[in-house]
Amino acid sequence: MADFDLPTDLLQLKKEFNELDARCEEISAALPSSVLILAGQAEPDVERQAALVEARSERLRLVEEINSHPWWQTVDNRHSAWMALQAAAKS
Repeated sequence: MADFDLPTDLLQLKKEFNELDARCEEISAALPSSVLILAGQAEPDVERQAALVEARSERLRLVEEINSHPWWQTVDNRHSAWMALQAAAKS
C-alpha cells in the first residue's frame, strides 16, 4: 500500500467516526428486540432509541465531512488512500 500524508483533521474525523460507530453498535445491542416488542414480551426503550437516532445522525454527518474533505482531490488512488486512512485511524 502506498504511503499517504494524511491530514490530521481528516484522521481525527475518521477516529471520531469509529468511536461513534462503536457507540451506535453499543446502543443497538442494548435495545430490546423488535420481535420481543411485537410479541408483547418487551417494552420499547424510547430514550435509547432517541439516543441511537442522534448518534446515527452525527455519524452520517461525519461520513459526509470525511468524504467531502478536499484532500481526496489530491490523491491518485482513492481506494488506497481510504485504506491508509482506515489503518491509521485504528492504530
